Amino acid sequence: MDGVYTLRNAASGLVLATEGGRSGSGARLRLVPESETEQRWQVVPVHPGAGMFHIVHPDSGKRFDVAGASTEGGARVQLWSANGYGAQEWLVEEHVDQPGVVTLVACISGLPLDVDEEGRARQWEETDSPTQGWRLERAAGRGK
Repeated sequence: MDGVYTLRNAASGLVLATEGGRSGSGARLRLVPESETEQRWQVVPVHPGAGMFHIVHPDSGKRFDVAGASTEGGARVQLWSANGYGAQEWLVEEHVDQPGVVTLVACISGLPLDVDEEGRARQWEETDSPTQGWRLERAAGRGK
């Protein structure tokens, strides 16, 4: 799984990118049409064989992070500098009934990555909604 990917939402077909092309700590993540370099993400194991991953902006090195290490539904998912908190660790759960679709679950809360009505990334309680499904599409010519 280690490599560089585009994260495509199973419900909308849009891809996850940084809002406005920002890449600093606190930058929001949102769904956008496929056209921006900010939509590429490096998936890196936290520990070899552990099943937990960091999702990293390849240019800035900042990671997907649950704001404030919140365990509450609705907490935003943003970019943040690397730290030792579980708010930056994600489980990748494959859907057996939908090949190629995964759920990204925040280790800090056990809640999946979802998007709100405006397409902004957040964690939310498990609903089996397609908005919580993601296709990790290997970026052409990048990664392993």
